[in-house]
Amino acid sequence: MSVASIVQANEQALQPIDSPIHKLVQTVFAEVLAEFSGWKIKYCEHFIRSLTQVTSSPRVPIPDDDSTPLHAVGKAGGGPDGNTERMVALTSYSEDGTPRSTSTISLQVVHTELFEPHKPYEYCTPISRNIFRGDDDDMMPFIPYADDPTFDHLDHTLCYDSFAWQDDDYDPDLEVISLEAAYRLRTVHSLLYQDTDSTGVLPLKLFSTPGKPGLFTLSRRRDLLKWNGTTIPCPYSFPSSLPSHGILQHRLELTHALFCPNLNCIEPLCPVHVETNPVSPPRKQTIQLSELLKRVEHPCDAGCFLQSRTVEALPRWSEDDIDSFKSILDIEPDMIPCDHAELCFKPCHEILYYRRLLYPDFDELQTECPNGERKGKSRSLEFQDRDPLKFTPNEPCHHSGPCDVLSDCLCFKNKAHCQRNCRCPGKCARRWKGCRCAKARDGMSCVKVKRCSCLEARRECDPELCVKCGCRYPETSTCGNSQIQQGHFKKLEVKESRWGAGVFLLEPAKQGELIVEYVGELIYEMTFDSRGEVAEHLGRSYVFGLNDALSLDSSRAGNMSRFINHSGSSGVSSETQCNCRAFARLVNGEHRIGIFAIMNIDAGTEILIDYGPVFFPDQKKNAEASRSN
Repeated sequence: MSVASIVQANEQALQPIDSPIHKLVQTVFAEVLAEFSGWKIKYCEHFIRSLTQVTSSPRVPIPDDDSTPLHAVGKAGGGPDGNTERMVALTSYSEDGTPRSTSTISLQVVHTELFEPHKPYEYCTPISRNIFRGDDDDMMPFIPYADDPTFDHLDHTLCYDSFAWQDDDYDPDLEVISLEAAYRLRTVHSLLYQDTDSTGVLPLKLFSTPGKPGLFTLSRRRDLLKWNGTTIPCPYSFPSSLPSHGILQHRLELTHALFCPNLNCIEPLCPVHVETNPVSPPRKQTIQLSELLKRVEHPCDAGCFLQSRTVEALPRWSEDDIDSFKSILDIEPDMIPCDHAELCFKPCHEILYYRRLLYPDFDELQTECPNGERKGKSRSLEFQDRDPLKFTPNEPCHHSGPCDVLSDCLCFKNKAHCQRNCRCPGKCARRWKGCRCAKARDGMSCVKVKRCSCLEARRECDPELCVKCGCRYPETSTCGNSQIQQGHFKKLEVKESRWGAGVFLLEPAKQGELIVEYVGELIYEMTFDSRGEVAEHLGRSYVFGLNDALSLDSSRAGNMSRFINHSGSSGVSSETQCNCRAFARLVNGEHRIGIFAIMNIDAGTEILIDYGPVFFPDQKKNAEASRSN
């Protein structure tokens, strides 16, 4: 879509609106568009003409001691090892390019064997943690194997909605035009940026929205184009976010968005937990206001409510002040007015006045159920989060009151335990309690399923809940069920094996020890199907089924674990029998796959696992047919 078509579409969409602001924005945008289009045509013509002009390249000054190109002038003989010496002329040039002096030096020529080219391999971006991909873009970036007659590329294109090279909605010139138009409207016509953005005339939004950066944010990622019609000064900086009436609340939301919603994750710009970290819901007051006032024994300052029993003039707060006070009350309602006064930078007696004005029913607070507990017989707790293939972890719940159907709890609806990341009450009956395994004096703890509740539930021990097994201290930990989160991997190398590239141990491994974590892109079923067509054509697949919603694909991004080869668990020799197994574990609220040793393995041994019958559907069909016969 061209710039002109975007302008025409905007004009058609805004034709019924006759407000002066809309007409002003349309007029200024059209003026900037005409100026930029005229400048761009002249600039392109000037640039193309400059390419046709033949200019002599300037001579580069060469210092006196600088080396110059070498020219062979003859051979000086050969050595006993077959190497030869060659006499080479070294010429130095003056600044104007004329030869100045020439000298002859002797260089030894070493003859080596030809290097064999490396065998072809597939490129893979190296990563150390899983990356959440979800679904691939609906626009196909390119047609794979379009020149291969054995691949049905026409059928493969049906997995996408459009081609990327046919979608030209985005034009970088629109950024320059929209920024210039918005700046002129602000400086010349005194029109606020949010008013300009609300008209919808500009083809690009100025302010950011959740999940989509605005033009002001994008302008910080590029240099402003210098053209004849621009009026934006170089040091000028556009506002980064849209001002809101609740300024404090807006700042809190922006601050929360900077942190990962998973409390165990300390990575900036986390590629796994891509959901936005929500602000905590408002807390309910559990202490009556009259009781809070009794706790104040001494006045805080000259404006304390203890000294201002009678108010001579009613306080006048702005809307922003009132909204900020509401935001603070939502975070901590059980606070005396003196403390609230320090946070709001207001006199104490004014705080008490607006608290009674905004929430007149605080004195009539019912405290029968201070923790949000509801009366009545509780339902039996039902959990279905033990089998990773039938359970998909949900986001941490964040609500007031107990986790039930009335609070619309995500963990309740998913029939899952509440995790440490959940924001429900600490005494919630659905919370996972962790194991009570004792720290082993010799050997490893948390290795037997019947004794460790975490291992039985197919989840790794939590360092804050499982306090006795020693998983909290990675350096001295004897917990055998926290190896993935602690990163206790073995040293590996990738080299040639009997099946192509394979993974080999550089150090011995004992039974039950973690070899490596299988990492890749977390994808949904639709992307699994579209990528599966290419994988089937190549005859190689790097996908592990993680749970009932996500799969783990390391075809485009992964680590050395993607080169682990397959071997059956029975009916093969001891040298080619699988010595490891892949297990899915719930680690701090997310499913991760670890490759564990199922026997003692010596250094230099190749790591082999059983891919399972799902990976070889043809062999499974043949086996079923033979059994039926």
